[in-house]
Amino acid sequence: MNNSLDIGKVHVRLVENGTDGLLAWATVVLENAIKLDNLAIRRSCDGSLYVTYPAKRSSSGKTHQYFHPINTQAAEAIQNAILARLASLAKAAAEPEDKKVK
Repeated sequence: MNNSLDIGKVHVRLVENGTDGLLAWATVVLENAIKLDNLAIRRSCDGSLYVTYPAKRSSSGKTHQYFHPINTQAAEAIQNAILARLASLAKAAAEPEDKKVK
């Protein structure tokens, strides 16, 4: 059984003045069949980056996630793909203007 997760397109939208450590929103396409929207990229108090999944809070105060990985390998694969895309955007933004591909 193959446990690899085919992660296709990863799109990251940076956020200005995010709250609760919010840096950006991400969209990921899995297995060329499922699109996950509104994954949040956040910075923790210790400076590390992590991904959270969309959720709603019920009137009783309980949080219900709309979707989320069901195993550690899937969670790590998705998070690694998103953070790699964010890193590539940061690298591109840091390049001198004359070296950027137009």
